[in-house]
Amino acid sequence: MPNLVVVVQLPFASSTARDSALEKLRTIAKFAKDNEPETLKYFISASRGESEENKLFVVEEYTSQAAFDAHLAVEPVKDMVAWLTANPKNIDGEATVTVSENYSSFTRPEILKATDPWICYASIEYKEGKRSEALEPWKHVTSETEKNEAETLSYSILKDTGHPETIKTIEVYASQEYFKEVHVPSKAVQENAKNYGDEIRVSLKHAFLKYQTGFLGR
Repeated sequence: MPNLVVVVQLPFASSTARDSALEKLRTIAKFAKDNEPETLKYFISASRGESEENKLFVVEEYTSQAAFDAHLAVEPVKDMVAWLTANPKNIDGEATVTVSENYSSFTRPEILKATDPWICYASIEYKEGKRSEALEPWKHVTSETEKNEAETLSYSILKDTGHPETIKTIEVYASQEYFKEVHVPSKAVQENAKNYGDEIRVSLKHAFLKYQTGFLGR
């Protein structure tokens, strides 16, 4: 069974609420790293968008549904949930949880040394029945990226389990410049966009993120 990837988006009403949540999430990440070997990634990032400066993204990867369920039952997570429940005004808008299956991915050991990587979280919606057509070409992009881009530190193509025509990507680069100047104009990415882009795609949305805390890999 493929790994499970969970992305939680938390829009906070103030920087104070965001910082309080970040400390609780830091505790969860440390607990997961020390005690949950089947939690492969657990990191928290902030939105780089000026209009979303108080929004946090929690990215989690598990070897199985059972590992995810076990994570939800640990005390630091229950403490975070209780805090959110007791202080609903700390959230400004709707918190969202997206669950996906890992379809193709790689993570380089060098990611463990990254302190300020450029993180991209993308959502690609396809026309009805077209996601399956796009998945294999995305696997090719993953392979070519791993082969040719030493400073692409992690790259994941994910099948959104809640939306049958949506692919998510989580990409981690050594820098913004590497993303823009090496990855985006690469042959694999450009050919994918040409052959499996606008004709079968409904939308493409990016969120660019700044790493805050947690572990990007093991």
